[in-house]
Amino acid sequence: MYKKKIPIRMDCGLHVFKELLNGKWKLMLIYYISEDVKRPGALQKKIAADRRVMNKQLDELVQHGFVDKFSFDTKIPKVEYRLTALGISLLPLIISLEKWGEDNRAVLEEALIEKQ
Repeated sequence: MYKKKIPIRMDCGLHVFKELLNGKWKLMLIYYISEDVKRPGALQKKIAADRRVMNKQLDELVQHGFVDKFSFDTKIPKVEYRLTALGISLLPLIISLEKWGEDNRAVLEEALIEKQ
């Protein structure tokens, strides 16, 4: 397993937030799980992520306590994800970021076009 060469800074909430929620899809996964998209296949369709990457990030969200994973012992194995209280407490921040993105969409799209 990969071991970080630079120690995690615990002196600031932003550093801790970044360490736990830094990932291309983590905030989107929390957002869509809150909207009742609970199955891995449905989540993958919503965010169009590579399945392996998405599963790794879901596992990290479970490990860090933002999401619970429920496995059902049926003929065809079934897995669902649900937000924990910690994940639910993050929703107002994610919704604020989404609103900020919408409010500044024109400027942000222009910056993305320039980046290409």
